[in-house]
Amino acid sequence: MPEKHKIIIDSDTAGDDAAALILAAKSDTVQILGVTVAAGNVSLEQAAKNSMAALELAGSDAPVYLGATAPLSGEEKECFSVYGKDGMGDADIIHPKGKPQTKGAVDFILDTVRDNPGEIEIMALGPVTNIALAIRKDRETMSKVKRIWSMGTAGFGPGNATPVAEFNVYKDAPAYRTMLELGVPVTVIGLDMDDAPTWTYEDKLAEMREGNDIQRFIEAATRKLLEFKKGNGIPAVDLPDAVAMGCLVWPNFVEETAQCYGSCITEPGETYGMVIFYKEGFTYDSMPKIGRCNVSVVSKAKKNEFVDRLNAAFRS
Repeated sequence: MPEKHKIIIDSDTAGDDAAALILAAKSDTVQILGVTVAAGNVSLEQAAKNSMAALELAGSDAPVYLGATAPLSGEEKECFSVYGKDGMGDADIIHPKGKPQTKGAVDFILDTVRDNPGEIEIMALGPVTNIALAIRKDRETMSKVKRIWSMGTAGFGPGNATPVAEFNVYKDAPAYRTMLELGVPVTVIGLDMDDAPTWTYEDKLAEMREGNDIQRFIEAATRKLLEFKKGNGIPAVDLPDAVAMGCLVWPNFVEETAQCYGSCITEPGETYGMVIFYKEGFTYDSMPKIGRCNVSVVSKAKKNEFVDRLNAAFRS
């Protein structure tokens, strides 16, 4: 049996992050060494509670570490939570038994990478402030990260925080730029990987409501999101963080990637938080061929299998 991926999950845990955490906890292809949380969808303390509740429900004892409460600049980019005030549907389902660790998230990341050079993969599901702070504190150690997986950017499609920027990047674009410039392999799973084939529609949500504890938990956690989506004419919920986790934990789920140079816009203005991807081997009219690539962007996956695979994991 292949050796498991040793992963740290960095998250701002709301409903879709919780689904991703449970998917990882149920997978036999990864070992969760710890979960680091940052403020994003919800406050830092709420993100920690949400993470612990999801992990406990999945039978995981992975420790949770508290991280950043604000972006690198200290300037908050206001976005409303489509998951409710607690990030989990305001359904009174968050009652974890455990508590966060006393060690901080940045120190945990650095200590874990030092102890396992070239072996640690980080799955980033929220704003990457914790990762950027770790890079600022000890760049040499962070250069020994095996790979960073990022649910971030709009991929090759539109954004959700703005027409061109995705929420996780928009919340802390300087942090995302810092991560891209680190030089370790980065795999990006953008919003364009989370479209109609990966959405969970109302009929499937109704089935989940009658399912096991995990299925009922996720259905409840996404009720506010469903209300929001229906207001936009879509009777379904999307779980982009779980799609991203699927790209890591499911062999052969990813079918194609594009090698690119990713440039994150950090200057104030309408394009703040946009990540521009220059494709390898393509000569643009106004510039030479791109020579250096810093990201692999997932461009094709077995999206039609996602909902069934996810529910199979929840039932395992």
